[in-house]
Amino acid sequence: MRRTNALRMLATGVAAAATGAALLAAPAWADDTEPVPPATGPAGVAPAMTQGLDDAPRQGTPAEAARAHLKAHEDTYRIPVSDLRTVKTTKDGKQSSVRFQQKHDGIPVFGAEYAVQTQAAEGGQQVTSATGTLYTGLTVPTTPKVTEALARQRMFTLDRGLADVRDARTEAHGLSVLPDAQGGRLAWHFTVTGGKANGSPVRQEVYVDARVGGIALSYNNIDAADAAPAQVTGVKVDGGEAKLEAGKETDGSYTLVDSSRAMYPLTGGQIRTYDAQRKNYTLVAGGPVTEDIPLSTSASDRFDGANTTSGAVDAHLNAAKVYEYYKNEIGRDGVDGKGGTIYSVVNVASNGKDYANAFWDGSKMVYGHMDGVPLSVGLDVVGHEMTHGVTEHSAGLVYLNQSGALNEAISDYFGNAMETADKGIAMSDPASGLIGEYLCNGTKPLEDCALRDLNDGRSAQKDYQPITLDIDNGGVHYNSTIVGGALWDMRKNLDSKLADQIVYRSAQNYLTPLSGFTDMRNAVTLAAKSLHVSRADLAVIAKAFDDHGIEQGWEKKSGTHDGTTIGADVLPAYEVYGGVDEQAAQINGDVYAISHGDAIAWDRGSAAFGITVGRFGKKPTHELARKDAYLLDPSLDDDRIVFTRIAADGIGIYRAGSKGQGAIKKLVDSPEADETEPVTENGALAYISTTVDGEQDVMLRKADGTTVNVTPEAGTKAARLAMKHGRIAWAGGDGTYVYAYDIATGTTQSKRISGFLFDYVSDIQITSERVFWRETGGFLIPSTKFVSAPLDDLAKAAKLNYPTGTYVAQFSVNEEYFAYSTYDLWGALGSWSGPGKVRVSKTADVLAGLNLFSRVSCSSGAQLAPSLGDGQRIAWLDTTAAATDVVTRKTFAGTCE
Repeated sequence: MRRTNALRMLATGVAAAATGAALLAAPAWADDTEPVPPATGPAGVAPAMTQGLDDAPRQGTPAEAARAHLKAHEDTYRIPVSDLRTVKTTKDGKQSSVRFQQKHDGIPVFGAEYAVQTQAAEGGQQVTSATGTLYTGLTVPTTPKVTEALARQRMFTLDRGLADVRDARTEAHGLSVLPDAQGGRLAWHFTVTGGKANGSPVRQEVYVDARVGGIALSYNNIDAADAAPAQVTGVKVDGGEAKLEAGKETDGSYTLVDSSRAMYPLTGGQIRTYDAQRKNYTLVAGGPVTEDIPLSTSASDRFDGANTTSGAVDAHLNAAKVYEYYKNEIGRDGVDGKGGTIYSVVNVASNGKDYANAFWDGSKMVYGHMDGVPLSVGLDVVGHEMTHGVTEHSAGLVYLNQSGALNEAISDYFGNAMETADKGIAMSDPASGLIGEYLCNGTKPLEDCALRDLNDGRSAQKDYQPITLDIDNGGVHYNSTIVGGALWDMRKNLDSKLADQIVYRSAQNYLTPLSGFTDMRNAVTLAAKSLHVSRADLAVIAKAFDDHGIEQGWEKKSGTHDGTTIGADVLPAYEVYGGVDEQAAQINGDVYAISHGDAIAWDRGSAAFGITVGRFGKKPTHELARKDAYLLDPSLDDDRIVFTRIAADGIGIYRAGSKGQGAIKKLVDSPEADETEPVTENGALAYISTTVDGEQDVMLRKADGTTVNVTPEAGTKAARLAMKHGRIAWAGGDGTYVYAYDIATGTTQSKRISGFLFDYVSDIQITSERVFWRETGGFLIPSTKFVSAPLDDLAKAAKLNYPTGTYVAQFSVNEEYFAYSTYDLWGALGSWSGPGKVRVSKTADVLAGLNLFSRVSCSSGAQLAPSLGDGQRIAWLDTTAAATDVVTRKTFAGTCE
């Protein structure tokens, strides 16, 4: 059971991640005169960076020289050149960077890219360095056992998060290979676009194991006839006026189509701004602008009124500023670098209300309103979103964990660089690092309005949080200012134009999809050397990264916790399967079961998804795992452990002995349905049976072997199954109903929750007399509350009292205690304010309305997914020292003062 720091895959039905730093070994720092030998990477991974391997130039084009270099040094890179496809070559004067995509038997390998940098020299091209991620030893057969159609069906059955996507559209991309320690995993790749009920845009990348049929990886990849040229006047949201480049139509009207930029004569590229006219953002996200979304238009050459309040004027003006910055200061022709048209869509809504977000969706910028102010008013916001597009077309950083934080940091950096230049803000001004500070349109002080601050002084070794992917895609915003701060400090102490060139060249030529913080330091150092900066400048760069704790091996130099680790470097399976086992462990007496994944194991690991069973205070543990199946979602009683088995031949419920011992045996595995979410008690088994038409029935298999359909009505939907003390409870309908079933009497009660439009039941648990559930909802900024009711009368449900001001991630309850985990949530563009903690109180006090919660642990990291056992025994996920561990205590810490 191991999740390495090289790629940490975590999520909630939207799962997976990439950090790409610690494992992908890099050489020691060297000055610009020393050739650096290749680092020896771990088995299965090529070196993350090399320098100085070639003594002489190589003939041919940069691509030919790069390929010859790789072939000549196959003993170093450990990958046949025949497995590398040349993707593109970028040139900057005499320097070039050639990118290669790794393939296995013709199938692309996820995230596996290498960039080889060359310098034109007498006699050809001198290879100066190489950076990236390549995987050796891939042996997985490339013939699928699961058809693409079945994989698509399984995807929606297993990933609960996808069930909540509105206006969902699915695009199939064929097969990919996910590298792991067992030779790789073949997977079908799909993209699902749309939106969540709470206002979150969705561009979900889902990989379904083509030989097992389970979800191996899933994550949200959202980063939040020509008219005649004419010049018009636009009124901005702040009341100021600006000249805009537009188009004059044959009927005399004007549209926000700018054909004046340098790209237009060469490629026909324009800047085009559209008004969604309050169309739901889910219908706009993903793909090209559709015909039902009109260009922003004015009957005269003055754009005001609706064009101002929609954000169209500001979006059009700021998009032009971003284009000119990249063209004039960097030398890049547009978002795609090829002079392609730049698209902005403003004035999107969510169910008729303001949509307080902005995002790059892979092809365009989309803007809503926050407190009535269009998000396109901020040049740093527009520059940020357009830079996501630039990064997608260059480094391609995977939008998860460290690589995702790099993605955000680069966008923050360039958005702020543009804004400080545009407004004449000195780099020494403390406000220079503020992100989004103008979105309040003067109603708040800048520092109060800002979403993030690149001058916050955060350090990787003190402040980095390995956040699970259900929170901010693994901390892509929260952790971004660590590396963004290093880049901003570098800009404050170097010539700003030189700093911008270094950061851009790092992304364009050196970073690859799975790069992490240490890789960023490597890339910046190499890019600076390629620009022939002075030793003094190199020292400034080194100090900037040192001051933010980004050095070789930084992940192992921070954080402490005060519990006993029972599972190290864990990928919780619930993060991949959307709420299955939303606890760190399942506990019965002194036995615990940890449902974990190892979806991409870079150096070593176990089966893709398995269950570790152990006893508190005793070793060894027992591993339930199968090479050809995923095992997850365990439930324990005194006699057995039951779990879901996902394999190519079906999804069903299986069992083993109470401590994980003995043979794995089938309980229920019907060819007509998929069986999931098993819970067991005293020999009885409850589970959810999902048929091909999508019906989800709650089934009860009694201890005598007879089976009852608890929900015989047609069209049933069920999730969040719980069983205890002879009762079964679940969330039903559209997730807004709670049901309770009495096994002895065969009677069912139901209760509709009292929440708002976006609320739904996200977890249910049972004690001997009561049922407890969590209601999650809110628009964009999630809200949560706990509710409890007597098992015999759900109509008496009442909200529970607990400390406010925090968002609740998960909870656990038993007869004596009630525990929940928290985290402080981010603003509209994702600035997360701190690690969450697990808090606990006596159940009786909670029911009495008393706010007497105390701390379970004094760990320095985030604490998530608590699971209560007997007495004060508790286990939780502890994200300390850049790792996610399952940790336990026999007693609560109480106070941490």
